[in-house]
Amino acid sequence: MMVMEALKWANETLRRGVDGSGLDSPMLDAEVLLAASLDVNKAWLFTHLDRELKAHENDRFRAFVKRRSTGEPVAYVIGYREFYNRRFAVNRHVLIPRPATEVLVDAALSFLSDSTTQRLSDSLFADIGTGSGTIAVTLAAESKLHVLATDMSKEALAVAKSNAIEHRVDELVDFRHGNLVEPVIKIFASLGKQSPYRHLIVCANLPYLTQHQVDAAQREVRDFEPREALVAGQDGLDDYWNLIRLLKKNRAVLPERVTILLEIDPSQNARIVELIKHDFPRAEPTITKDLEGLDRVVTAEI
Repeated sequence: MMVMEALKWANETLRRGVDGSGLDSPMLDAEVLLAASLDVNKAWLFTHLDRELKAHENDRFRAFVKRRSTGEPVAYVIGYREFYNRRFAVNRHVLIPRPATEVLVDAALSFLSDSTTQRLSDSLFADIGTGSGTIAVTLAAESKLHVLATDMSKEALAVAKSNAIEHRVDELVDFRHGNLVEPVIKIFASLGKQSPYRHLIVCANLPYLTQHQVDAAQREVRDFEPREALVAGQDGLDDYWNLIRLLKKNRAVLPERVTILLEIDPSQNARIVELIKHDFPRAEPTITKDLEGLDRVVTAEI
């Protein structure tokens, strides 16, 4: 089977789907899956349309198409997703990175843009609920600063560590297993006045959807992505409520300056501000919109 024939076959297969409910972009999916099967970029395909697939390439491609036809996300099928111009390994234990999360990374890095070298050495990032490690690894790679990254899932931490090694920042990212910000609090409690850090920048893309939102989501999300990485209580804010309470309870052991950046669902913009101001009345939260113009990241000094 040649490249052109492979694309036509996959397009038709994915358009039908296994149960008659085909996919929205079958040709695009076919191109991505074939490129991954051949370990080339998509542009290469269109200059080699008459290239014959080898037996092992054909087998791999057919297996990919079969999995995708069931609704399994492309990222899980091929094993990676692009984020901030880097390739990150993903599997069913971690949420697939979204472009909207790049807004959170940009906002976090902006705190360093006008800092002096000396002040930069006083700053530390924390990525709470790191998942595949996309935020932690990107922050480390872009800033060359140390990052603390936490997660309750040992399987997710294994993925995150592999991504840190792949992008050569494993010496900058300290992965800790534990609940929310608790591992970070323990570190600062043990350091006491010996801590070299004066500014802690806490980034969190925690579960923020309701069960209803997930049940109503596309099949790729509803049936394949880990629910524990998506759902957080009746209003989707249980994890953020717990995070903020932990920060309030342990504020004294943290650096003199703490900045939080939280990714949210746009519908939660008012409620998240209320949560923050309840425990930190002097905070003045601001909200940054994503590329679609939707409220996406809330930032506050606490």
